[in-house]
Amino acid sequence: MAVVALTSARGAPGVTTTALAMAMLWPRPVVLVEADVAGSSSILAGYLRGTVPPDRGLVSLAVAHRRGVLDDKFYDQTVALIENRVRLVPGLVNAQQAASMDKLWSPLSIVLANLERTGTDVIVDAGRLGMRHGPMPLLRSADAVLLVTRTTLPAVSSARARVNVLREDLVELGQGDDTLAMLLIGEGQPYRAREIHSALGVPVLASLAWDQAASDSLSVGAPYGRRFAAAPLFRSTRVVIGAVHELVDRHRTRLAPAAESLMEEHTYG
Repeated sequence: MAVVALTSARGAPGVTTTALAMAMLWPRPVVLVEADVAGSSSILAGYLRGTVPPDRGLVSLAVAHRRGVLDDKFYDQTVALIENRVRLVPGLVNAQQAASMDKLWSPLSIVLANLERTGTDVIVDAGRLGMRHGPMPLLRSADAVLLVTRTTLPAVSSARARVNVLREDLVELGQGDDTLAMLLIGEGQPYRAREIHSALGVPVLASLAWDQAASDSLSVGAPYGRRFAAAPLFRSTRVVIGAVHELVDRHRTRLAPAAESLMEEHTYG
C-alpha cells in the first residue's frame, strides 16, 4: 500500500468522515492529510473538539518547503490521533491560505509516496474537485483515487459532471484511470451501485453504511457508547479497506511490466 486519496464532486458527501474512519481502522501505521483547501481543519474542530491548537499542519509544511527542510520537518507538523499509529496533518486554518499551497503539493506528493518505505501509508482528504489551488498533484500520484458520493440524483449528477475530467487528468498526468473508483455513501438511497456504475462508467469500489450516530462521533466528537467498534459505519469501512488493497494491487500489477521494461532499457540500452 501507499497513498489513497478521497475526493468529491460536491460539498458534504462525507469525505472527511470516511477518511477518518479508514485511518482509524487502517491495518498499518497511517498518516491522514487534510488537503481540503476550503479552509479550517474539520478534524481538529470536530473529532478532537478543539482540544489541539491549530499550530501544526499544511501551512507550516509550506514554510518548511520554502526553507528546503520539508522532509526533515514533516512529522513535526503531524498530530497523534491514535498514539503513533494514526497521525494527522491538519488542514488550513482559513481559505485565504490556499494560494500558499500551490508550490507545496508536488513536493509533498513525493514525501508522502516515500513514507511507504518506512512502513507507513497515507490517506488524503482532498476535499471537493475543481477548487482553486486544490491538491490535484496528490490525486495524480495516488495509488487509489476514490470519488465519494451519496446516491441521490443531485449527487450522482454532480459526480457525472466531474468524473470524466478527473479520469482524463489521471490518464494524461497521473498514474492512470485504473486508480479511480467510486465509493458510495448510503447505497440504495435511492440508487444502487449497478445503476451508478452504468450512469458514470466508473467502477464502484464499495459502499459505506449510512450511519448518522457513528458519523456524528467522528465529525463533531459526539458520544456514541460502548458498541462504537460494532457500528455499521465501521463494519462497512473494514470492507472498503479490503477493497482498496485489492484496487492498489491491481494497479501495481499493471505497472509492473512497464517498470521492468524501463529497467531493461536502462540496463542494456
